[in-house]
Amino acid sequence: MIQGVTGQDTVPFGDCVLSTKDTCIGTEICAELWNPNSPHIQMGLDGVEIFTNSSASHHELRKADQRVNLIKSATTKSGGIYLYANQRGCDGDRVYYDGCAMVVINGDVVAHGAQFSLDDVEVITATLDLEDVRSYRGELCQPHM
Repeated sequence: MIQGVTGQDTVPFGDCVLSTKDTCIGTEICAELWNPNSPHIQMGLDGVEIFTNSSASHHELRKADQRVNLIKSATTKSGGIYLYANQRGCDGDRVYYDGCAMVVINGDVVAHGAQFSLDDVEVITATLDLEDVRSYRGELCQPHM
């Protein structure tokens, strides 16, 4: 049925991005952020401006600091906006997820949620300008992008 509508004989596998009239959005999962060849690298080179990560990163000492540094580094290298959300609470066993949602643009953390909170829901927001990403890429990353 889908083949009849799209006229496709094959389906490519790989990272999926959502292109809109104004921007391009890509996503990676928890473990991919820690990978030396993270998907955000190629997606950023391909024009993705907003990256999302719905994570399930459990708590360890200093791990939240590592997460912040990885996300700041991801957007410092090639510009972009990174929206990070992490689970919070226990999984019913011995693993605790500590939250720490954040919004980062071009290496700067502009919004950061609580690491340990008893609230059921926490929403962080930031108003950002996509032109800041585009000018950052044009100014600092132009020879490489």
